[in-house]
Amino acid sequence: MTWQKRARLVIVLSAVAFAVVVAFAFKRRNPTPASIGIVRTDPKAVVESTKGIVRRFNRADEEVRIEFDRQLTYEDGTTKLLGIKVFTGKRGGRSFTVSGNEGQAGQQESSYIINGDVRLEASDGFTAKTAQATYSENDGIVRSPGPVAFGNGRMSGSGVGMIYDKNADVVTIVDQAVVRMAPDEHGMGAADATAGVAFFGRREKIIRFERGMTVNRTTDTITAENGIVHLSPDEKRVESLELHNGARVLGNKPAPGGLQELSGRDLALKYGAEGQGLEHALVTGDGLIRLAGGGTAGRQITGNLIDVTFAPDGATPTALAARESVQLTLPAEADVPARTVKAATLDSSGEPSRGLTKATFNGNVEYRERSASVDRVARSARLDASLKPGFASIDAATFTGNAQFNDSKIVGNAASIKYGVDAGALELTGSEPASPVPHVANDQIDVNATKINVTLAGPVLNATTNVKSVLKPSKPESPQQRDAKEETRLPSMLKQDQPVTVTAQTLAYDGAVSKATYTGAAQLWQIDTSIKGDTIVLDDKTGDMSASGSVVTTAMLVQENKDKKKERVRTVGTSKDFKYEDDVRRATYTGEAHLAGTQSDLTAQKIELYLKPGGEELERAEGYEDVTLREQNRKTTGARLTYTAVNETYVVTGAPVIIVDDCGRETTGATLTFVRGTDTIVMDGNERGRTRTKSGSKGGDKCQ
Repeated sequence: MTWQKRARLVIVLSAVAFAVVVAFAFKRRNPTPASIGIVRTDPKAVVESTKGIVRRFNRADEEVRIEFDRQLTYEDGTTKLLGIKVFTGKRGGRSFTVSGNEGQAGQQESSYIINGDVRLEASDGFTAKTAQATYSENDGIVRSPGPVAFGNGRMSGSGVGMIYDKNADVVTIVDQAVVRMAPDEHGMGAADATAGVAFFGRREKIIRFERGMTVNRTTDTITAENGIVHLSPDEKRVESLELHNGARVLGNKPAPGGLQELSGRDLALKYGAEGQGLEHALVTGDGLIRLAGGGTAGRQITGNLIDVTFAPDGATPTALAARESVQLTLPAEADVPARTVKAATLDSSGEPSRGLTKATFNGNVEYRERSASVDRVARSARLDASLKPGFASIDAATFTGNAQFNDSKIVGNAASIKYGVDAGALELTGSEPASPVPHVANDQIDVNATKINVTLAGPVLNATTNVKSVLKPSKPESPQQRDAKEETRLPSMLKQDQPVTVTAQTLAYDGAVSKATYTGAAQLWQIDTSIKGDTIVLDDKTGDMSASGSVVTTAMLVQENKDKKKERVRTVGTSKDFKYEDDVRRATYTGEAHLAGTQSDLTAQKIELYLKPGGEELERAEGYEDVTLREQNRKTTGARLTYTAVNETYVVTGAPVIIVDDCGRETTGATLTFVRGTDTIVMDGNERGRTRTKSGSKGGDKCQ
């Protein structure tokens, strides 16, 4: 059958059907009931339908399913869906639903604009609410331009503008982002974060903040220009945090020794299992950590890189390392001066209950104390310090490697210097090429020894083993300088413009009273003057000097010779004890005293020498008990001797005085007067004894 025949048949059948209908219509005359009008949702719609479902498949998988309560179609081909829900299939392991009061389908129904009470619900529990959103099937992205609120478990937040990329599984809060983490069942881990932009990497379990971020937690406040929060797999807690550009953590009311501030260019923070307490922090670029003090300013460490491990409380450091331009600053407290330590590196450690307890600084170490009354500095290659609990202060410090210590009252250097900070005490020991032996010095004294202990108050100095010291001559000073300090001086029997060297096995020096005590084979010398003894004591304030134990002195005293010309004469003295009193310029030899010069030799139990001003010329001499004088081949004995230098006169008294000449003749009497210049001897008797001469047998012909 051709199509023309089929067409004629259809036309005939249609005409018959129409005739039948008309016949029935004219036959029925009974009135019909009024029709019920249909209420249309939108009169402009050309097609309106009720509930419906649209499905789109990718191969065998359902990719998109759209459900609606009512559909309106318009002349321009656009469609409006009321009570819309858009279901997306799983892509990347997660699906989501977008619902709203109404939606408008775009061309080819590949995109939708959803308005009114818009909700986005992901299969993992993430939800978002907004007033308007668009969904594009082509790129799988939901966009919302207005205010949005979101949540997922303990996390919630808000912002202005949202983008949800289904394919990348990333949620972006475009502006004014706020993210809140509610506390867990133990009341831990609460946090509020704000930023210009927030990116939720759902797959990577991260939140990236940009354009200035602030995180407020119970324990601290965190700020940075940008940051990344790493969440646990269940997104219920924070595992770590990366902060970039101006990163800073401020502790909220930390206990002494706890974290007060942590800052730098970049920060990497790792949190404990509860997501609240810090476990570890790494600061790079202009790093700073400040630990709280006990009611005072915090203790501060700076360095280009700072690595910190915290105790379980999340605030107390138990290990800290710093690198590049490291500086520790301890603020002044009451009578304690401010302290700073600079070095190339710092490594410190401690324990949870006490915080950092020891620290090691390496590389060009500089330690400084400063206050109105204190200015101290120490330098070395290395510093090992013990710390008080809570990082309250440095308890003790050991400087090694060309160690140098400089105080306003004393300076010192050694291979190793131990510094007891509270006691203000130093111990200098060790040997190395740069410091063969420990050495200390001040304006009055310069000391080398195997070991030197110094108490800075005073200062008080104790040196042991192979002590060698130099007493310095006074420097010319202005009247103002002299008034500013107490005057010190060398004994006047020594030259005031020349140094004095003293050696011994030990030295005890008290700078407060300017007294030095040398023991153990002590020996003092200055040019051609020397003193030896078991002990030598020098008093720089009085200019007094003493020695004891097998004393031997050597001095060059000015005397007149037989030609009446002054010359320096070597004089050697020995005794058990020796004392020089500078105010009266008196040198006293006690105990088997013996004084020998080129013109005379004197022994007695005690000998006193009185010097003229200047200290190098004899004014008079006194001998006491068991006096024996030998001069010009004569021997004179008695109980008391006085020698006057101005007239070169010896006066010897005793009971009796005995003089024996070189011929062996013996003369006795009560008083002997001998004038050396005229070689005149006068022996006087008294009522109890007469002058008596006994012949001798020595001398040969000249004595006949």
